Amino acid sequence: MTDGEVLPNLLKQTYRKINETSGDGVYDTKQCYKTVHIKQAVSIIPPKKTIFRK
Repeated sequence: MTDGEVLPNLLKQTYRKINETSGDGVYDTKQCYKTVHIKQAVSIIPPKKTIFRK
């Protein structure tokens, strides 16, 4: 499993108020954003880096 796949389950396990989450581009997934939104927190996650080749 990747970090991005684990984060939603970690956030669902806590009943404490979460104000903010942060991570690197691996957390730039719809599921992570959805879970953070459900927890009513702010996410600071940069977009995934993509490499464009010609």
